Amino acid sequence: MADEKKVTKNEEAEEMNAEQTVQNNTESTEEKEGVITLNKPYVFEGKEYKTIDLSGIEKLTINDAIKAQSQLIDEQEVAAALATERTTAFARLIATKASDYPIEFFKLMPRGVMKRTQRAVVAALAVTEESEDHILKFNKPYSFEGKEYTEIDLNGIANMTSMNESEAENRLVRAGITITEPTFNYLYACIMASMATGQPEKFFTGLPIGELLKLKAEVNSSDFFE
Repeated sequence: MADEKKVTKNEEAEEMNAEQTVQNNTESTEEKEGVITLNKPYVFEGKEYKTIDLSGIEKLTINDAIKAQSQLIDEQEVAAALATERTTAFARLIATKASDYPIEFFKLMPRGVMKRTQRAVVAALAVTEESEDHILKFNKPYSFEGKEYTEIDLNGIANMTSMNESEAENRLVRAGITITEPTFNYLYACIMASMATGQPEKFFTGLPIGELLKLKAEVNSSDFFE
């Protein structure tokens, strides 16, 4: 009898684990596609929301992330100064830019729903194409001033000097950005990449937001500091 109960409990546990796995996989797929289906409706200003549409995130650029980061620094969001993309405040701003919802919609939502929203933003920033030998491969072909690019060579960063570092830092100040640690700053990455490649700064700020973390990682690669 005891053995039967043990088997039954094990089976129930396995079923619950399987159901949770399916749910997690479903949530993950939805978050990657940018539309979140809620298990429980979220009520905001008297209206029920069963889904949160963040599909507009695909239209955002690195410049949107730069503006969000700068705003958070100005608002004294200390955490956002060093690990911006990991913060709830950054996810709220990007979600607002990617949707028709006001910032209050995200500020007042339950923590669990916000966590799923944050995962959707992180998923949009996830690396899908790895760089090779410091050649940044784009997730999709990128059109700039009538020409299509599938990659950009960043090896020129190896030849940059401390004068370039100073120039980039001064550029941040002129843009009204308070410097904490430049290597965490999104505009800094674009400025350094611009100087290394000869491409204008707007080439990099205009890239889809999904290229952001790859670009930042390449500009600050340890290979350039040996």
